Amino acid sequence: MGESNDNKLIGFIANTIETMRDEMATKADIGRLEAKISVEATAIRGDIEQVHVRLDAINARCLFA
Repeated sequence: MGESNDNKLIGFIANTIETMRDEMATKADIGRLEAKISVEATAIRGDIEQVHVRLDAINARCLFA
């Protein structure tokens, strides 16, 4: 009876570890995500710069109007 419980426990632990391994990100996954975030952050910086330039232009027109 004790051996049966041990086998069930070992099976449960093995299944849990296998599930965790399947759900974990790999180094390659993380690298791709970092690259994607970097590209998106650069695009956002560009958008912010465009807004800044437009606001400066609006401000300049208001000052000289």
